Amino acid sequence: MTILEMSNEFDIHYNSIAGQSAPGLDVYEKSVYLTKAQLEIVKNYYDSLSNRKRKGFENTEKRRVDLKELIKDFKSTSPFSSTLAIHSSSKFFNIPNDTFIIINERVKISSEDCANGTTINVKPVTHDEFNIQINNPFKAPDKDVAWRMDISKISNNFVVEILSPYNILGSLEYQLRYLKYPNPIILGDLTTSYPSENLSIDGVTGPSSSELNSEIHREIIDRAVEIALLDYKAQNVQGKLQLDSRNE
Repeated sequence: MTILEMSNEFDIHYNSIAGQSAPGLDVYEKSVYLTKAQLEIVKNYYDSLSNRKRKGFENTEKRRVDLKELIKDFKSTSPFSSTLAIHSSSKFFNIPNDTFIIINERVKISSEDCANGTTINVKPVTHDEFNIQINNPFKAPDKDVAWRMDISKISNNFVVEILSPYNILGSLEYQLRYLKYPNPIILGDLTTSYPSENLSIDGVTGPSSSELNSEIHREIIDRAVEIALLDYKAQNVQGKLQLDSRNE
């Protein structure tokens, strides 16, 4: 669906429900609602507990098709050490800045204490789990799994911290498949339409349609209209709170 088609269908749906007394929405406002709706749908598809059908994003063929454009691959072969490391054996890897949710990860290891090219799975662990398990020989990373710890950016780069069960003196390749953060939906050139207001959405100012499969575009419009209507009906506070809770 083109951005003009999204804009027109938003107007038709919004006006048919809100009626003539509802305030009109400009290009920027519609873009904000569409972008918010798109992100909410992606989050709810991923988290099965926050959507009506209780299905994760790969539990049905439709959901796999809807979000497949956001799935990306990445390999990093340049681990580095840092004084921020939570453990002396851990290594940091840069990951793409558009990483939203990691859905699959492995490390390929070449080291003196394992066969060259050994590939093991990576398990994300919380800091509480790390503190409890790191000194337990039966709970610490074994030969089949490495741990991944999350941390904020280092030197303006997004990174993950990997703790391997092997002595990493050789090479280490971090293999990542992730759900990228969706680009905003912007229905026009904000710089041209609002020359003195310095408006942008997620740092983007130019026209941008949804990256998601076109099959889901009307669901995004429906959700965006729902959010907009609740915003402009201040008396429906309970409904607004319930809608916002879906963003977790």
